[in-house]
Amino acid sequence: MMKIKTFSNTILVSFEKSIQLNRENSFEFKKELISKLTSPYSNIMVDFNEVKEINKETIEALIAGHRLSKMNRGQVSLFNVKERVYRALRLAKVDHLFFFCDEPKPFSQEILMA
Repeated sequence: MMKIKTFSNTILVSFEKSIQLNRENSFEFKKELISKLTSPYSNIMVDFNEVKEINKETIEALIAGHRLSKMNRGQVSLFNVKERVYRALRLAKVDHLFFFCDEPKPFSQEILMA
């Protein structure tokens, strides 16, 4: 369902198949994300390539990740955000907290080496 990889101080999060994040998935996402944000200068890169919709809990997990990365002088980058996901972030008035990227689709070896 969800893959989290850590390379140095960069946390890569991607989703395996086309899913709709529900309450159970969001709790796991938040728990995993917060557990990884312990070192300074941690950057989070989330690939939403396979995600069609997100819910309030997922948005709260992203906000928590943003707060922790800000405290650790890091950044949250969102890749391949679909229109419905972006609309949910705008309605929650949190879209300004994140850095949106269009490429790569999905994470490739080139981004892992950068």
